Amino acid sequence: MTGHEQARFAIGAAGGSWRRWHAVDLAVLGSRLDAAAAEGRSRPEVYSVCGQRCGLAQKLGPFAYGSRWLTSRRCERCGWVVAFNRGTVEQEIDQYAPDVAEREVIAAAGGDPDLLRRIFTAILADAPPGRDDEPGHRSDLLAHAARHRPVVIVCEECGESPGPATVHGPEATVCPHATVVCGACTFRAGPWAGEWEGMTTGECVVAAPCSVLTSLASHYGIAVEAAGGRTARTAGNGRSAQ
Repeated sequence: MTGHEQARFAIGAAGGSWRRWHAVDLAVLGSRLDAAAAEGRSRPEVYSVCGQRCGLAQKLGPFAYGSRWLTSRRCERCGWVVAFNRGTVEQEIDQYAPDVAEREVIAAAGGDPDLLRRIFTAILADAPPGRDDEPGHRSDLLAHAARHRPVVIVCEECGESPGPATVHGPEATVCPHATVVCGACTFRAGPWAGEWEGMTTGECVVAAPCSVLTSLASHYGIAVEAAGGRTARTAGNGRSAQ
């Protein structure tokens, strides 16, 4: 295998119809392939940097920012391991930053658009670093927070149109029915829903920030915007002080 240094991490696929995109360390895989060939053994199984058995999808290009394949279903654990290895932690944080319209919706709902960034920063300053080429306490805790990131959901019409102005008039910059939910806790349709995959179905809609983010904020003493615009600062004991 060639190009390990130029594109060390390739894309791997795992999960069948619930596929997620993982990062495969080509330097590690290349060494295993060479060893297997030298010993006359069959091709070794492929594992991602997060430990998931997967299929190598090298034709999809590297596991890198800007890849069209990684705009969704990107493994958070792999993302943080690769970021530490490449020294691209700030870019990884930016992966989860809300855009301008999403910031407006989150702020209008009484939330803090920068809460997840502040939690990431606190984890980075506190959790033990571990190795930069494999998962550990720090990378897994960051991934856990990332999975529960706030997600803005809009009305069905906005979801099928180029933007809110098309549906709600030229002055609309955000969907007036937009809601901020937890991307992990909220139930959304899977591949069985066809073109409606990823849509919320209504049975389990969990507002953001969910208890995972508020618990992390509590642990690190980070102020969280409460309903009604009040600011609660939760201390390490989990109790809130106004």
